Amino acid sequence: MEREFTGVSRNKMDGKGRVSIPVKFRRVLQNCDTEYAPGGVLRMHVTFGDPTKKFIECWSADAYGRLLSRISRMKSGSAEARIMAYYYKTMSETLTLDETGRIVLSQELREKIALDDEAAFEGHGEKFHILSPAQADAQAATFAALLAELGRDDAHFDALSLLPDEPAPMDAE
Repeated sequence: MEREFTGVSRNKMDGKGRVSIPVKFRRVLQNCDTEYAPGGVLRMHVTFGDPTKKFIECWSADAYGRLLSRISRMKSGSAEARIMAYYYKTMSETLTLDETGRIVLSQELREKIALDDEAAFEGHGEKFHILSPAQADAQAATFAALLAELGRDDAHFDALSLLPDEPAPMDAE
């Protein structure tokens, strides 16, 4: 059962802002919504408040609930709690998918991330991003350059070497 958003996709968007959510992302939205019932409406939570982000963050119902819970545990009234509440509560909305798996992105959201007639989707574990194809290409180039730097331009560098070592298994007694 898929429970994390993985992979990339690009889908066409019509003039009204309707765009299909990738099928594998829809499965995660369904699997990660404890309130979903077969035949019910799929929903996702969209956050868009951080002006430094050139993408929209999209969360499953369960992941968004965990995020809100973490925010509620912050020190009330602190600058950190206020900014998190603003970015992830105030500057958010719940979208429902239609029977064909599409959402409608408002003109404001499309303008925020410079979407035209195509949207890029990137899986990031418990959330996924919607961004412009140009921004997705620029981000991919940035990551390729970073990987080359980390690997010191070694053609045989293995990115898995960046992972921390696995803890040694406990001996069975």
